[in-house]
Amino acid sequence: MKKSKGLWLGSLTALGAAASLGRFFYDKQRNSDKKTYGIICAMESEVAPLREAMDINRTKEISGLIFYQGMIGRQRVVLVQCGVGKVNAALCAEVLCTCFDVDILINTGVAGTPDPQIRQGDIVISTQAVHHDMDATPLGFAKGEVPDMDMIYFQADNDLVAKARSAAETSDIGDARVFEGTIASGDQFIAGEEQTAPIVKNFAPKAVEMEGAAIAHVAWANKVPFVIIRSISDNADGSAPLSYPEFLPIAARNSCAVVAAMLAMD
Repeated sequence: MKKSKGLWLGSLTALGAAASLGRFFYDKQRNSDKKTYGIICAMESEVAPLREAMDINRTKEISGLIFYQGMIGRQRVVLVQCGVGKVNAALCAEVLCTCFDVDILINTGVAGTPDPQIRQGDIVISTQAVHHDMDATPLGFAKGEVPDMDMIYFQADNDLVAKARSAAETSDIGDARVFEGTIASGDQFIAGEEQTAPIVKNFAPKAVEMEGAAIAHVAWANKVPFVIIRSISDNADGSAPLSYPEFLPIAARNSCAVVAAMLAMD
């Protein structure tokens, strides 16, 4: 028992030290009126363009994640690649909130779409996010409802949604169009009617991906405003395994262009 207690206390001490260290980096800056943007991407292809646009002051590794601290334009930013999936995304978002005390969370990258009106390269901005793979219906809860939370959707910040739309409409994304709506997340790569049909029936999302709702969930818990900005890489159908890698570079570039334009607006 003594050994277990020691390990437990050691873990708490390490977490506290990480939180203190992260906050220390920003103590002086936090006295200013500038906000800190926490930007999360799942994959290297999604994070690389933003990292290249960033004036990096320092990096910090926490829980195996590399956090890049610095500026994009005039905005203070903490940028991180979280890895694929909702657990990775939630872990990353919580570190940003707890250790770096970010004011805003932005999740960006690529996504599939079950909406036939949306095509590859188009931008989807979240109005709300939902866990499409949360299913406690045998216990009397609705599809997507997290038990005992009395909610299904996590609402994006209205001001951030409006700012993202303005940025998308003025950024260099070619003939890509801009949509707003529900983004549905789950630990699945969606690639066929069998998967999309129940998601569309229950949530009618504009985009499906694997991280956004987890980040939205953490943002809600920490009372941090968020928005998800995704560019479409595939149609979440049988062609997705082939079209996804083909359109990934274009979609990643478009999503990063919108985020960069959004940061340049302040």
